[in-house]
Amino acid sequence: MTPPRALVLTLPERGHLHPLLGPAAALERSGLQVTWSTSADVRGLLAELGVTRVRLPAGVGAPPAALRGRALSETIADPQALRGWIRALLVDAPRPLVEPFRALIRELRPAVVAIDPMVYAGAIAAELEGVPWVGWSTSLNPVVPPGLRSELLSTVTALDPERHRLLEAYGLRARFRVSDVLSPWGTAVFTTEALVGPADDPTVHLVGPSRRPLGGGPLPVLPPPGEPLVYASFGSQAWHQPRRFEKLIEAARGLGIALVAAMGELAEGFRARGLPPGIQCEPFVDQPAVLERADLVVTHGGANSVMEALTAGVPLLVSPLCNDQPHDLAFIERSGAGRGIDLDVASVDEIRGALRELLADGPERAAAARIAASYRAHDGAEGAAALARSAIGTSRGSTAP
Repeated sequence: MTPPRALVLTLPERGHLHPLLGPAAALERSGLQVTWSTSADVRGLLAELGVTRVRLPAGVGAPPAALRGRALSETIADPQALRGWIRALLVDAPRPLVEPFRALIRELRPAVVAIDPMVYAGAIAAELEGVPWVGWSTSLNPVVPPGLRSELLSTVTALDPERHRLLEAYGLRARFRVSDVLSPWGTAVFTTEALVGPADDPTVHLVGPSRRPLGGGPLPVLPPPGEPLVYASFGSQAWHQPRRFEKLIEAARGLGIALVAAMGELAEGFRARGLPPGIQCEPFVDQPAVLERADLVVTHGGANSVMEALTAGVPLLVSPLCNDQPHDLAFIERSGAGRGIDLDVASVDEIRGALRELLADGPERAAAARIAASYRAHDGAEGAAALARSAIGTSRGSTAP
């Protein structure tokens, strides 16, 4: 007898895939057969992450090169281009995917669909096929307070009429929080009140961190215990930040600390120049494993990086690049677990000073440890899986997990 099925629909980038690995594995352990689908062909990456049951919607190809590396850094630096990217993702991309996702749902007949809430086509397709769907958010969007201001919030507010028309064309009334569409069956957010405070929406569930069932990527040579280690990464998409890495390396040289920098395709060039003692430049590393040893994280503030750093109890120095990253910095500063810096304009001396202060046993380290204790008490993977299981067999909005 075929076990009940679940379908996971998400975006084809590591920051959107990694947080969902744990909940999908938890569903499998509870007896559901989980199939993954994404809006681009990343079967190789999914296989690397241990996911082999993948079905792609008809017509999708490889992820566009414009969404990573140098091309993405140029988009981020151009406000008009950045707004265009967001519009394409949230307004233009969903409609062509609705019918392919519907066909996939009709073929698989899942008992529940779990979506990254930025995949609006997944919500539409599940609704049209009469299948309950829940959100597994790969950001902190569902808990962003109404009074916060950012470029992303201005952009999505301007897009609201088009977003609502998109869903209303299929007979749906939707509620949005920043870039996320909120499910009436519930949306899981991989954090706790220790970082973000209580959720102000009863359909939003703070389930705790989603620990990956496996890491992936090489493990660099880590310094011996007692030697401070700083880990720096600006994500799996926006890694092309050569000037930021140059400043960090120079600042670390002046402190005599160990630095591991995950910098994508920039790593080879940095190595070729020759690196100071204690500095390692890698394309990609097993981030959770490095974080277990790190004393400080320098990051763009991507939600997955923030979650993994705080799970390990590591304070953060955050320099946002775009989108929801300023929101994540606001939560970090409010909780006391780190601080912000603009690495693009800060001097090497200013960066060195920030590193020195955050490597000390100050209030940021204590706040990060407090959040880590809260995270240890919550299994976000099981919490998100439980939300999905609770939706099975229910009609719209009839579940109250």
